[in-house]
Amino acid sequence: MSLYLFLGLLALCSAYALARGGAPERASALLQLGAFAADEAVHRLIDGSAYTALATGSLLVDLTLLGALLVLAAKCTRHWPLWVAGWQLAAIVAHLAKLLDPAMQATGYAIQLQIWAYPMLLATAVGTYRYRMRRAAGLIEPDWKTLDGRPIGT
Repeated sequence: MSLYLFLGLLALCSAYALARGGAPERASALLQLGAFAADEAVHRLIDGSAYTALATGSLLVDLTLLGALLVLAAKCTRHWPLWVAGWQLAAIVAHLAKLLDPAMQATGYAIQLQIWAYPMLLATAVGTYRYRMRRAAGLIEPDWKTLDGRPIGT
């Protein structure tokens, strides 16, 4: 994948969500930015195998991000975080595939891990856009809910 394309998309979608989104949109952007930074550090310091072996450090970062996205999806009133968490789960499945088939081509493993970040960022940006449209239409909704579905605040 093109690093420059991804970095541009990461910067644009995250900046948009942070500047114009509600709390769930900002949380998603921060989680994805943090996971990218952590994964870069882990990949350079620990998993420097160029995807020829299971990227254990990246797997831990991805599992942490999945857990955080599942909490976000459970606690916010939006539906799009479920999609983001689902795409993150697909990245976890790529790690499991490499674990089951250590001979998997490094390029295929890398693509399977990285491809899901694109729709995750786009979903966050679309969620931000839809939030802005609802606000512009005068629809004020709570950002958060209890686990039994009751809205918290307005």
